[in-house]
Amino acid sequence: SETPNRVAINEAVELAKRYGAKQSAQFVNGVLDRFLKEQQQRDSK
Repeated sequence: SETPNRVAINEAVELAKRYGAKQSAQFVNGVLDRFLKEQQQRDSK
C-alpha cells in the first residue's frame, strides 16, 4: 500500500524538527506542500 502524501510530508516535517535547524521544519513543509499542490494540478489536467 502507498503512504498518503500528507503523512509523508508530516514525517519529513517531524524529522526536520528533530534533526534540522530552527526553521527547517517550516521550510520543508513549504517546499513539500508546494510540490504536492503542483503535482495535483498536473494530475488534474
